[in-house]
Amino acid sequence: MDATDQRSNELIAKKIALQETFKMYTAENGFSYEEWINPSNDSFYESYKKDLADIDNELAPAITYQS
Repeated sequence: MDATDQRSNELIAKKIALQETFKMYTAENGFSYEEWINPSNDSFYESYKKDLADIDNELAPAITYQS
């Protein structure tokens, strides 16, 4: 397994763990659509969405076009 595959596996494992954390949080606290759409600073939803976006951006970076 090369370093790229290993890094991808690490990121996928982090994403799964993050999703499990979300599942446990919402099971204990319920889901707040209002907080999901407009999370307050330092809230669980804010950090979850940021962490998830960071992982997704590394796994599948945005396509850049060259002209």
